[in-house]
Amino acid sequence: MAKPRLLIVLNRLSVGGPASNTLALAHALCNEFDILLIAGKPVHGEESAEYLLQQYTGFKVQILPSIKHAVLPFDDYHAYHQIKKIVKEFKPQIIHTHGSKPGVLARVAAWRCKVPVIVHTYHGHVFHSYFHSFVSGIIVRIERWLAKHSTFIVAINERLKNELTEVYKIAPAQKIILNRLGIEAQKFSDAAGNKRRQFRNQFQINDDVFAIGIIGRLVPVKQHSLFIHLAEQLLQLNPATKSLKFFIVGDGDEKPKLKLLLQQKRIAYTETGAHFSSNEPLIFTSWQKEMDVALAGLDLVVLTSLNEGTPVSIMEAMSAGKPVVASNVGGIAELFQDNANGLLFNTPVEMVEKMQNLINTPSLLSSLSSNAASFARAHLSLENQVFELKSAYLQHLFRS
Repeated sequence: MAKPRLLIVLNRLSVGGPASNTLALAHALCNEFDILLIAGKPVHGEESAEYLLQQYTGFKVQILPSIKHAVLPFDDYHAYHQIKKIVKEFKPQIIHTHGSKPGVLARVAAWRCKVPVIVHTYHGHVFHSYFHSFVSGIIVRIERWLAKHSTFIVAINERLKNELTEVYKIAPAQKIILNRLGIEAQKFSDAAGNKRRQFRNQFQINDDVFAIGIIGRLVPVKQHSLFIHLAEQLLQLNPATKSLKFFIVGDGDEKPKLKLLLQQKRIAYTETGAHFSSNEPLIFTSWQKEMDVALAGLDLVVLTSLNEGTPVSIMEAMSAGKPVVASNVGGIAELFQDNANGLLFNTPVEMVEKMQNLINTPSLLSSLSSNAASFARAHLSLENQVFELKSAYLQHLFRS
């Protein structure tokens, strides 16, 4: 019996949570589905995730450069017709889109081609903190129309599901399923400490240095400027008693602005390359392909975003047994159980206090680390995500 054909459409094959999770899902589903994954190329400031295709195999991949991040009518029109052509040739029984642009272009193409099962995953949304309110309102109306032509919609956390149903009224609750993200938690173990030594040797820092990192693309919604403000406050609070080092892991268009802000605050910084200096308190690492190594080298992970879904970077940090201090947005609170395995903040002052407490209280740091790793092993399973998604696919496919 032929396997059902599944077409996955991803916005960009770039380093980050959506791409890594989607590739891991495709790999896990390939024994039961004939899968073709199509994706756009990374934008400026992003790192290609094509290297992950050596790890995640068993499915076909096609890159469509016409799938762009920005709204570009000519390119969007071209991408739509390319996707529609692929749909007609591949004849999928299921099409699953990830990201705003594929969610529009590929769902319309699937609807026009009468694909039996049309699915879209919201890894987050752009209904606030990205655009002017007028533009956000138009996006909401478009998403409501697309939802009517979707078989079902996937939300990756309870808060996101509630926003889609109750706040923005994208679709009724019965049309939205909850499918929490999962990761391969065992990949982030470092019992022997070899990964930690590798990272710290790479950046020439001693083991007694307290390393604080933020991970993600350098874009306004991630609020790296707040991270720099926090670094300034903590450096002032710890002038000599503790050696601190701050790591900005990632890259993007905001980098020049962040460098200017650091200069204004008189915080010395360095970055990977010929002029790297391990003496500066803040390091731009650019993209790191081995995130298990990067996380092993850090002592504390910070997230300062204005808007998130369920950040894979936080899930990976928890799997690596790293305490996390994060803004109270998206589905992050669902990962932190009453501050037992991670700390939420609502104001910068509160965040500085919590970070300083962790720096000064090794027992609290150790407790959060242990609890985070235990939670990840118990609740952040990729196997659970795959099983739930596969069940939803087949249930709706048999109905069609």
